[in-house]
Amino acid sequence: MNENLKYSEQGMSLTQAAETLYLFAYPDPASPLAKELQRRGLWLATLRGEPIPASPLGLSGAPWTGGWGHTGAEMHYGMTFSREQAVAWLRQDVASAEATVKRVVRVGLNQEEYDALVDLVFNIGSGNFNTSTLLRKLNAGDTEGAIAEFARWNKAGGVVLAGLVKRREANRALFQLGANHQRRAA
Repeated sequence: MNENLKYSEQGMSLTQAAETLYLFAYPDPASPLAKELQRRGLWLATLRGEPIPASPLGLSGAPWTGGWGHTGAEMHYGMTFSREQAVAWLRQDVASAEATVKRVVRVGLNQEEYDALVDLVFNIGSGNFNTSTLLRKLNAGDTEGAIAEFARWNKAGGVVLAGLVKRREANRALFQLGANHQRRAA
């Protein structure tokens, strides 16, 4: 149904603005390792690429992340890579998010709605999106209910993060812009 849509430059800008580019692997902010680094006051140093002390490295940092929010089996502590590799991972990850949206959304979308959903899936993952109330409401034709669900995806490790609040508001606003266009066109 949405096979002809392609993630736009506006969508890509949203993703890149919400994700900081790191050219090294770092532990997931909600992981036990990151929480310990935060407790020790070492988190910002870690995000500057400074080495992590040996003592907490036994804790899980999964999923290790780099580039613009890329996670994968190849990511590990100490890994560095080029901007070109980060761009390639971003394109790969966005393509995966696009495939999910095209596969599971059963209502027609316009460009703004599609971009908002692709960025959401890029950030929360396909599994979370596939079982979300947002998707269920959207596929049931409850656009307003789906719009209200964006705000619920503001946590990592059960903790509300300001960056996720801001990102979900951007997702919601972009999706709602598209939904409002569709209403006026109908």
